[in-house]
Amino acid sequence: MTSSQPRKEILIISGLSGAGKSTTLHVLEDSGYFAIDNFPGKLLPKFLDLFISQTDYPHDQKVALVMDARDTEFLKHFPKYHQLLKREQLKVRILFLDARDEILLRRFSETRRRHPLAPRGQVLVGVQKERKLLRPIRDRATHFIDTSALSTHILKKTVLQCLRLPAMTSALSIQVLSFGYHFGLPTEADLIFDVRFLSNPHFVPKLGALPGENPKVKRYVLEKKETRDFLKILQKTLRFLLKSYLKEGKAHLTIAFGCTGGRHRSVVIADRVGRDLIRWGSHVTITHRDMTRSSGGD
Repeated sequence: MTSSQPRKEILIISGLSGAGKSTTLHVLEDSGYFAIDNFPGKLLPKFLDLFISQTDYPHDQKVALVMDARDTEFLKHFPKYHQLLKREQLKVRILFLDARDEILLRRFSETRRRHPLAPRGQVLVGVQKERKLLRPIRDRATHFIDTSALSTHILKKTVLQCLRLPAMTSALSIQVLSFGYHFGLPTEADLIFDVRFLSNPHFVPKLGALPGENPKVKRYVLEKKETRDFLKILQKTLRFLLKSYLKEGKAHLTIAFGCTGGRHRSVVIADRVGRDLIRWGSHVTITHRDMTRSSGGD
């Protein structure tokens, strides 16, 4: 490896169950890491050899592995594994996540999940046992985060700051989708607006056969008073929702507009709203799912 080549990175995520390891792994995956949960310790030697030797895999520079008390083999041989990681070709970091006992107990109570080391339901016993088992890893951690007082959104920001990773974009990635109720609801939609109350170009001579992207169809729909009133209310609603979603750390949003067949009204509104969102600074894709299909009515 030449000095100009960046060192490959192994980031080990460990810590108490309920402390936020899954959330942390998702953050790292979004930041460009190849992420693996519950990685078996016995596979680490062969994985390291493969990782160091590979040069053509797109994610081969940064790998995040969750390794914790679920893997007794990893805990038993951790000192050996730790020495194995100390190779000059690798940048190795260990991030340990912790939280106070009472916080972990509350989280397990709220989610109703079983603690992996408390099969009989004695969560506190499991937490205390896990804390003791993980002490060698905690002592060797290069980074430490106490998540006791952190919301999911704040934890995501804290992970990026702790590891000195670039903040993720503050803009939502939005898909605006038009569809026809005749062909079923879009399962991927976060928000669905029914625009079948708008005047229907399907029943207008010379417009019915045209698609919703046609300027004549657009003009017919957008010039109606009910359309203008609807868009005014919708714009105010979307501004509020987008601000709230960003505050909670949401990265992707799908907004769907539906009419009977998905050819006219929903297409016009989706196009208009999509262009508004682009002007507001969002990353937007506009998709017309059913515009080229025929339902016999819009």
